Amino acid sequence: MALLLPGLMAYIVDGDLNLTAIFFFVGGFSLVFGFLSMFLLGKPARLGYDEALSIAAFGWLLLTFIGSLPFSFSGYLSPLDAFFESMSGFTATGLTMFGDRVESLPRSILFWRSFTQWIGGVGVIVLFLSVLIRSSGIAAKLYKAEGRTDRIAVNIVSTARRIWGIYILYTVLCIIGLTLLMGVGKAFDAVNVSMTCLATGGFAVTNDSMAAYPGYIAVFIIPFMLLGGISFASHRHLLKGRLKDFFTIEVRAILLIIFVSSIFIMTRQGALDSTFQTASALTGTGFSTANIAQWDDFSKFILSILMVLGGGYGSTSSALKMIRVVIIIYAVAWVVKKFLYSRKAVIPFKIGRTTYPVEEIRIATLYAILYIIVLCLGAVVFMAGGHTAADSLFEVASAEGNVGLSVGITNASMHAYEKVVLIIEMWVGRLEIFPVLTLLAVPFRKR
Repeated sequence: MALLLPGLMAYIVDGDLNLTAIFFFVGGFSLVFGFLSMFLLGKPARLGYDEALSIAAFGWLLLTFIGSLPFSFSGYLSPLDAFFESMSGFTATGLTMFGDRVESLPRSILFWRSFTQWIGGVGVIVLFLSVLIRSSGIAAKLYKAEGRTDRIAVNIVSTARRIWGIYILYTVLCIIGLTLLMGVGKAFDAVNVSMTCLATGGFAVTNDSMAAYPGYIAVFIIPFMLLGGISFASHRHLLKGRLKDFFTIEVRAILLIIFVSSIFIMTRQGALDSTFQTASALTGTGFSTANIAQWDDFSKFILSILMVLGGGYGSTSSALKMIRVVIIIYAVAWVVKKFLYSRKAVIPFKIGRTTYPVEEIRIATLYAILYIIVLCLGAVVFMAGGHTAADSLFEVASAEGNVGLSVGITNASMHAYEKVVLIIEMWVGRLEIFPVLTLLAVPFRKR
């Protein structure tokens, strides 16, 4: 059904019957495939957590393949490049194979790119749960498999629907604001930018991203990038006017890191570019107001760190997630305190007023270690290909963190193996590693 909108746009706006047929064919194919799968497989009597992880990982690959078909069938991209573009879309990354051809693309193709990010930003599984799933047991496992644990309603299905309600509200507000600032003639730009902004995706409808617009557009977008990078559980407090509850330690950490990082980069770059790019990097939005390839290595390094840290847990952002970073930092102080006191002393692990089980430290640390390993492996591949260490780390951090900022490495002419590496990084980063490992382990499981 998602392909119906770009299909209509291809007919009404672009006047391209070939594109119209492609969108409707792919949409019809996916619809028939979905119904056949449900009919043949039936309703599972019981779904284990490992199965939910595998379904989430495989589902993203399948969705990426279907989403790539309009790009490849239309002839605008090769099959591999189309798969890359689709993966970048559904993982809300923003790295692109179109390069400086963006402004020459039909509006239906541009809209489809943005729409993949808007769907993927809040989570394909969340959309699936909010529309189709009725079993709370299955819903809970699938919801958790996509890297989410926060609840803002009594059950997972209701939580998924409320997340979508908040997401749509913010998107509409952003569209209205940008349309007023840009003018009605730029309404198409406003819609696309709003979708990819709240999704913290970064696809743009211009070759120069946000640099193509006046500076006040970038200023307006910054708060919406932050909204996209903050947990939906916190948004519930914001919308109810409970500001004290909204400014959790995670939200405060995000704002503080953006402020401090901006100051560091301001010593080398302009104030607006510094602030915008730090917010874009940390939230994983990937919009740019400057040519980062021309920035010095220190500024690139700061942005690379921000892309690894990421935004809020339970937001549209990816990467390590700020609460994990906070847990690890507090854990260091907690361990030191335990050494200083008697061994018999019981010291709870607390962050603010919240007490966390010690298991949370192990989980956060394990994930951080695995994340860094995946990052380093990808960077080594690019360094072996002749790229500098700074540029390699930046590009891979951008892909794994689902950010989309680039120093110029990502383009259609890069080596095929480099494209595959970035595709894997985007996939692994979006699903938070464990579902991918579970899927890869399927052939080795004992029957």
